[in-house]
Amino acid sequence: MIDKQQVNRRIAKNSIFLYFRMIVTMAIGLYTSRVVLQVLGASDYGLYNVVGGVLTLFTLFSSALTIGTQRFLSYAIGDNDPSKLKRTFSIALGLHVKLAAIVLILAETVGFWFLYKFINIPDGRLTAAVWIYQFSVIAFLVNLVQIPFQSCLIAHERMNMYAYMSIYDAVMKLLIVYLIQWICLDKLIAYGFFVFAVNFTSVLIYNHYCRKHFAECTFRIIQDRQLSKEIINYTGWNLFGGSLSFFTGQGINILLNIFCGTVVNAARGLSISVNNIVTQFVNNFQVAVNPQIIKQFAGEEWESLYKLVINNARIAEYLLLLIAIPIFLETDFLLKLWLGEYPEYTAIFVQLLLLQTAESPLDYPFGMLIHASGKMKWPSIVTVVPLISIFFVSFFLLKTGYSPVSVYIASAVLYLWKNITDLYFAHKYSGISITRVLKEVYLNVIVGALIMFAIPYYITLHMETGWARFLVVGSVSVLTSIIVIYYWGMTPGMREMVRGKLYSRINKRIK
Repeated sequence: MIDKQQVNRRIAKNSIFLYFRMIVTMAIGLYTSRVVLQVLGASDYGLYNVVGGVLTLFTLFSSALTIGTQRFLSYAIGDNDPSKLKRTFSIALGLHVKLAAIVLILAETVGFWFLYKFINIPDGRLTAAVWIYQFSVIAFLVNLVQIPFQSCLIAHERMNMYAYMSIYDAVMKLLIVYLIQWICLDKLIAYGFFVFAVNFTSVLIYNHYCRKHFAECTFRIIQDRQLSKEIINYTGWNLFGGSLSFFTGQGINILLNIFCGTVVNAARGLSISVNNIVTQFVNNFQVAVNPQIIKQFAGEEWESLYKLVINNARIAEYLLLLIAIPIFLETDFLLKLWLGEYPEYTAIFVQLLLLQTAESPLDYPFGMLIHASGKMKWPSIVTVVPLISIFFVSFFLLKTGYSPVSVYIASAVLYLWKNITDLYFAHKYSGISITRVLKEVYLNVIVGALIMFAIPYYITLHMETGWARFLVVGSVSVLTSIIVIYYWGMTPGMREMVRGKLYSRINKRIK
């Protein structure tokens, strides 16, 4: 049986590490994005985003293998089978090395052809674009081979090291920002090189740490056809479903580049930077929970698993709304405060991306239930048509002269299909009640979100934009959110746990 108190303590401890990571990386990320935009200019900043994004199609392979590796490593840990754990790691590492060779060939042929043929590159910047592309290819291959090591770190729930490495990465990028302001070479090329160098050193540190602390992190030639078949079959269907993210992510970016140019790519890149801050705030909590979802599924602790998933979806959504609502209401003010002048469409891109992102926490834990089951075939097939249609609908809208804003609206609407299908298959493969989820998650969150949004929104209608409105709206939004989350979003058990923690801390300070 699972010790629930120990599990909760572990999740809480790992979440604290990840939130510490988020605060540091968020502060540095906001500063570096502003300086990089100023140093490179909107056109080169957009060019860096779209050229580096050409490799997104290849990152689908690594994303599929990453999720697969984490799933099978966590499952082996949940089964308490050290021998299987070692075999899983070696097989996964071998698959990543083979995939790296395939990606290298594709990147230097198909990828290069796509870069020359379709990407809208400003006059005189082709050489810089080629250099950025090559740095991106090498960095991608290096990161691909180290994925099993990072997956092992997460499977063992060593979130402290994961947090430290993210902070290291952020601090190094802060150093890059300082260097490119003074360097005499082409600043875009220099920026691409330094980012690659940071990625390479991160890989070396991950590799050394995992080899030192985890016995399974040693490559062996393994002949286990059954396990290899399971990993490949799972990864294949996961890749099929994951490939849809190309159409909803970088595919849209490429369409915006072709029809609107690199300045709009810069606006999209900045909106993604803001959105990443919000998603990090939630992902920290979800990353800490993921290994437990898989381990409890492996141990068939069903009721404990259902509560974990439902509470994860509900609290993660409220955490996102806590930070997303004030950003949504004060987007223009925050962008001017952060960037000064910013490209057209940035503000509306931020707001629409936040709306789409709000759908994710409600879906993510149920997607993890499907991953835990290992049955990826039908979930991947069913989500194909609506999500691929995002790309083609966006193409039609831009081709017929609609604003780039229209593609964000189409994406947010069509993306709802994934929430519906993931909930259905989570019910089918784990037995979780759809009615229970609709009542305890969706209905609860919809009512809570309306209250959290309505009160600060009313204030924006009666105050002019500026510091006074920002401070009032922010304070009221946070206070309203905390009250709603505590009295409406939390279960009685959660409220009791929070009160217990507060009383315990107060008593310690009094003594």
